[in-house]
This record gives sequence, structure tokens and C-alpha cells, in this order.
Amino acid sequence: MGLKEVLSKMKLVELTEPAAVSSAAPKVEDRGARVTTNATNATNAPDLDQLLASVAPPRFDPAEVVRTPASGASTVDAEAPSATAGDIPSFDDVYRAAGISNAAHGYTAFKVLEILSSPEFSALEPKAKAAALSGFLKMNPTGPVPIADILEDAVRRDQALDRFEQFLGEKLGKRKAEIEAQNAALQAEIDELAKRNRERMEENRRTLVAEESRLAEWQATKTAEEKRLFEAVAPFVDQNPITTP
Repeated sequence: MGLKEVLSKMKLVELTEPAAVSSAAPKVEDRGARVTTNATNATNAPDLDQLLASVAPPRFDPAEVVRTPASGASTVDAEAPSATAGDIPSFDDVYRAAGISNAAHGYTAFKVLEILSSPEFSALEPKAKAAALSGFLKMNPTGPVPIADILEDAVRRDQALDRFEQFLGEKLGKRKAEIEAQNAALQAEIDELAKRNRERMEENRRTLVAEESRLAEWQATKTAEEKRLFEAVAPFVDQNPITTP
């Protein structure tokens, strides 16, 4: 039985255009078929507080999530410092590690989303859509599918994703602390090296000043010595060969 036939049996979709439609009944056009809300088919949603309280939080070690790429299976090293976004496992891997599997009836939150996205459902008003889906699940050939199963599946998957996100955040925080400690140590080495180099530069400057001073002192005595030599040969030559400043 097709989806449109199921909706027709629920009086939500008329396969043929009706001769007259009551003005009191809300309706939505969908590819030539007229859709009307049937409140009697709506099913009360399960109590969310009770549902959330009944769903145990996921108990799994995110570090053990196994990634299975197309090229083959491999285990993600959660402690690898070189891990990148490409190393993060897929959502399916997270669900699998959290022990989330499809129910025997085969209906998951994603399966329901696929149904709700179908042309027969997409044009319905929210209340009509909820009623139609509830009736559709009740008419499942292998047995009725409780709405609570769909909600629980979605909640468990959401909790698993939140737990894995928490793990990634903790891992990032740990890695950040390690890198900051390494950078602080490197900066300390840089500061110490800069200090030693500044001391060496100052020592070199003092050495140069001392050598320049010694040279200037020697040059002064050299000038006096050359003057004496100049005076010694001056009486004997017209052009004195002694160089003086």
C-alpha cells in the first residue's frame, strides 16, 4: 500500500477532487489532491518530561569511536596531537559507539524525517502532518510504531552527539593547555637567550670602547714621537721626510 493510499484511508488525502468542500474544514492543495485535517486521527504525544527521564544518558567512551573510511577501517587516536577536523568520526560512528541501533520496526528519527519530506506530507499543515504520520505509523505492516520510539531515538542520538562534543571540547582544552605550556617554555628560552645576547652585546661594546681608547692614547704618544724625529732631521734637509699630523 502506497503512502497516498494510506493517507486516503485515513481520510487525510482524497484521491479524487471532491465536488464540494466544507468551508469549516481547513485544506491544503497538493498536486491536484485535496488535503484536510482530521483531528480524530491525531494521537496525543507522549509526555516529554517522562520520556526524557526514562532515556538513560549515553554511556560510552568517545575516545574509542571507530572511524571506517572508504579505504578501510581504522581507529581514531583520540590523544594524537596532530588530529585535525578530518580525523573526527562520522555521526554514524558516534551513534554506533553509543550503542544506538535501529529498532526492529526500522523507523528512526531520520526515517520519519524522510517521510515528512515526501510530497504527500510536505504540503500538510503541522497538525494534519502529525495526525497523518501517527496514522501511517499505526498502519505499519509489521505492527504499530509508537511515536515514543521515534522521540526516544532522536533524544538518544542527540545525547550521544552532545557527549561526543563534550569529549572534543575537553580534548581541545587539554591540547590548548599543553600548547600554551610549550609556548611559555619556548618564550622563556627566547627571553633567556635574548638576555644572554644583550649581555654579550654590552660586553662587546665595552671592549670596543676600551680598544678605541687605547688606540687614541697610543696615537697621542706617536704624534709626540714623530715630532721629535722631525726636529732631529730638520737641520739637514730642505724637505723633511718625517710625517706628522
